[in-house]
Amino acid sequence: MPEPDSAAVRAPRQVNVSFSPPTPNGDLHLGHLAGPVLGSDVCARSQKILGNDVVYACSTDDNQTYVVTTAQRLGVTPEALIQEALDSVRVSLDLAGVDVDLFERPDEDYNRFVRDFFTHLWRHGAFDRREVELPYDAETGQYLAEAFVTGRCPVCLAHARAGVCEACGLYNLPGSLLPGDTATALPRKPVSIWVLDLERYRSLISNWYRTSDVPLRPDLQNVVTRTLAGRLPYIPVTYPSTWGIPVDWDGPGAQPQAINAWPEIYVGHLYWPQRVRAGRQAGCDEFVQFIGIDNGFYNAFVYPALKLLAVRHGLPVELPVTRTLTNQYFLLEGRKFSTSKGDVVWARDFLEKAGRDRARFVLALTSPELQQSEFTEQVAAATLESRFDAPLATITARFGEQLAGRSVDAPPSLWWTTAIEASVRRFEAAYALETFSIRKAAEALALHLEVLALRGGHLRTDDAGDVSGALLFLWTLRTLAWPVTPDLARQVALAFGAEAAPGDAPLLRDVRTPPAGHFRGLSG
Repeated sequence: MPEPDSAAVRAPRQVNVSFSPPTPNGDLHLGHLAGPVLGSDVCARSQKILGNDVVYACSTDDNQTYVVTTAQRLGVTPEALIQEALDSVRVSLDLAGVDVDLFERPDEDYNRFVRDFFTHLWRHGAFDRREVELPYDAETGQYLAEAFVTGRCPVCLAHARAGVCEACGLYNLPGSLLPGDTATALPRKPVSIWVLDLERYRSLISNWYRTSDVPLRPDLQNVVTRTLAGRLPYIPVTYPSTWGIPVDWDGPGAQPQAINAWPEIYVGHLYWPQRVRAGRQAGCDEFVQFIGIDNGFYNAFVYPALKLLAVRHGLPVELPVTRTLTNQYFLLEGRKFSTSKGDVVWARDFLEKAGRDRARFVLALTSPELQQSEFTEQVAAATLESRFDAPLATITARFGEQLAGRSVDAPPSLWWTTAIEASVRRFEAAYALETFSIRKAAEALALHLEVLALRGGHLRTDDAGDVSGALLFLWTLRTLAWPVTPDLARQVALAFGAEAAPGDAPLLRDVRTPPAGHFRGLSG
């Protein structure tokens, strides 16, 4: 893969960033934070230091059936559960320093926008009416789908819920799970629903991938390759349900239908950034979505199909460069983090113990970007001590003793000039959308701190080039560290008397410009 272009020569772009809308059935757990949430925040911040116009927006995923099943299990109403989860997630996002422009829950304007989008496509014949068999509970008179139905995935045999298998990321058709509990063992009853027949649009989807030069991460590429190898499935656009956004496409007196929450997510990607960009320059050059691989199928097939059909049928939908960055899972004693199953370490608990920057650093460094990884607090603590705490303590002590009151008042020595260029290139590669990686960004930060700590013990304080180089290398962290550890970046700025207004991003193009003030020392 070619090296990304230097940030200095890139024209500013309009970039929308989002993460998988969390189901409001609990707070964020560490898997959410280490995966889509932190990844998207570091990405949004990094695009800001590159000088791009960034909108970073998301919402809760209120219409998922997981909300209903969790509320039933806890003995509360779905509305109460949603509001409690929204409040909790907002607190956790704030504790984590996730600088999202908008994090809301769906309201009536949103519901109308979603309903109008799908109704427009329905009127233009984009969906097919199909009779399917779903588990039916005669006692309640309800058809069961999605979170109400569990069993064994017919592809990989992992325990799964209807819709998508979290283990392999592949879609399972309604009623196709191998029976494993009471719900899947219920008798099935035919019912008419509206579906998006992906096979009908195979050429549309295939051409989308054939003409795209955006690489997929290996796990998502595997979902695409395996799915395209067979007949593409049909996806329910509606379910016989009273939970979700209702539509009346079948006329009065027909079985109540609601829009399937999974396809609905795509329309949220249109709605929420537009809401933020109101009053700003409209449009989007690139859309970057961070997801767990369990959401991979919908992002790889359903959302491109809906986007292309919307354009075909005259809806005002743009076709920006779309990057879907997946992550695998943190494991807890060998099991995937799961709110519904109780296998979690809560993000808030870890943030309160570790502190914001320390938590962000270690979660970025160990994020399961490309493969599953086991999380233990003991390993996290040891990693923090060796790669963050100890180097920072050394830097704070040595620079405070030797360089307090000094400034960048001479050309840096060749050693430091070379080190600065190498570190900037490393961060640029981690932050560029083409090669984005929070693990690489955290590793670049760890190496930057390591160099400062080790070299700081051998500074020649009588050599103005060596002093200026060391201070400039430290100063670059005001910018380079800001996406990963914003508090550290602020401490570096304060150390040189250059605090920026809250929320203002330092720009990468200015990273080599020396600070105007004298070095005052880093706080502990």
